[in-house]
Amino acid sequence: MRPTAFKPTAMSGTVPTPVQVPAPAPTSMAKPTAMPFRAPAPAPAPAEPLRASALPGTQRKPLEVSHEQLALRFPGTDLRLLERARAILAGVSLHSTAATYWLSFGVQAQETVTALVMERVAAMETSPTRDVTTHLARLQLLLSEVLDSMDGGFFKKPAAAVWSSVTGEVRQLEALLSNAGPKLSEMLDTLSAMAPKLRDADEQLQSHALAAQYLVDVAGEDAAHLLVSRALALTQSQALVLEQLQMLALATTNVQELITLVQNGVLLQLPAVYSQMAGLPTKPSDTQRYLATEKLAELAQTINRKL
Repeated sequence: MRPTAFKPTAMSGTVPTPVQVPAPAPTSMAKPTAMPFRAPAPAPAPAEPLRASALPGTQRKPLEVSHEQLALRFPGTDLRLLERARAILAGVSLHSTAATYWLSFGVQAQETVTALVMERVAAMETSPTRDVTTHLARLQLLLSEVLDSMDGGFFKKPAAAVWSSVTGEVRQLEALLSNAGPKLSEMLDTLSAMAPKLRDADEQLQSHALAAQYLVDVAGEDAAHLLVSRALALTQSQALVLEQLQMLALATTNVQELITLVQNGVLLQLPAVYSQMAGLPTKPSDTQRYLATEKLAELAQTINRKL
């Protein structure tokens, strides 16, 4: 038997037709679409300024005191002091200060006085007045030795010999005194500048003392107790300032007298002494002795009155 031969048979149905993709049609550039107009939004209203809200508690206000109140409290007080006390009180807040504040009330004014006292002491320590006084005392001693020899005597040296032995030192003292003149003038300017500072410090103390006395009446009991002690301390500092002013005035007068003595006394009278003693012989005549003695005594007495 022959094997049966199989032949492929075609599937019934429709043959698939290929899909045709349409070609892209050319497109034209589209025109931009116009956006509709919108009016800008109105600007927001400005915010109201922030205001501090009042918190519960004690409101801190400076102490307001009128000039009339101070004038009634302290009658006869200088208007300038009252104004300074009023300015001090304007910076005080009765309800916001602690005990440490009252303990330091007016301390700065006292510290100013202390600084001025130390400044005056330092100026006096470096003052040329001490050296000038020493030079004048030595010059007066040398002149007295020459004057003593003018009286003569068997055991005394001639006046001309004594003068010759001291002439070199006298001229040296003259040069020292001449150089001390500008230093004395500078010292006088320094002392003169201290006086206004001390007076201003005194006004500060007085105005703080007035303010402390006023606060005693209006502050609390605890503060009033501290203010009484502060007012007493300020008053004691005022006494110190007055003492310093007196000492400063005395020192100023002393320097002025030394300047007058050196410039208008020693430096002017010494040439006359040189003139009389230059030609003095070993045995001078009575006239020569009288003229020389007069010049020596005049200068010695001038120095002695100022020392």
